[in-house]
Amino acid sequence: MPLFTDVPDPIIATLTDLARTSLARSIMGEISFKLSGFAVGRDGYSGVNPVKIIAINPSLTGLLDQFFPLTGQKSLELIENPQPPTVVANCRLASTEGVSALGEIGLWAEIINSTVSLGEVGTKFLFAVGHFPIQTKTLRQAIVYRFIIQF
Repeated sequence: MPLFTDVPDPIIATLTDLARTSLARSIMGEISFKLSGFAVGRDGYSGVNPVKIIAINPSLTGLLDQFFPLTGQKSLELIENPQPPTVVANCRLASTEGVSALGEIGLWAEIINSTVSLGEVGTKFLFAVGHFPIQTKTLRQAIVYRFIIQF
């Protein structure tokens, strides 16, 4: 029987394979992209012991069980650039949003310029994924998740 009094795992986050490819392509001048939004889901933790997280597959193109918003993504609250190699994406859930047991978050990006194919412009892709131990989001509770990305 699992002990939910186990020490919770730390939050982990990673760039997706598409993000790594897009970063390399942007360095080569092929594309430009911007962080465009986020979504949260009800997966990312172990169903047997919800204080433990499951490993992130970097080839993901979507969250495992996206819950809010049901489709697409919510706009970012704020993007900060405290130092040149650092970008911080602030993802805010208002009191009535995402009321559930949460364990995953996804950060989305959008291609805004392409020298290879105009058809790529407007394409949105999962940029980063984070998993955390179960976190219950209740009504009248606002939560801000901060993705800190250093290049």
